[in-house]
Amino acid sequence: MAEKTDDLKMCQLKAQGLMEEIDRRSDKPEFVCGKCRAKANRAEDLHNPRPLGKNKLDSFWS
Repeated sequence: MAEKTDDLKMCQLKAQGLMEEIDRRSDKPEFVCGKCRAKANRAEDLHNPRPLGKNKLDSFWS
């Protein structure tokens, strides 16, 4: 029987070794945790979410 992981945060997933779930939740990260520095697509997946700042080098040649 599969465990319910929807209510777990990224650091809890890491502690349980659920790397596939971490990959699924962080394929296009928009938030970073101010506590553990984990990145996630949704703020709800982190304990202390902060918006992930756009890397200045991403738009260097634009």
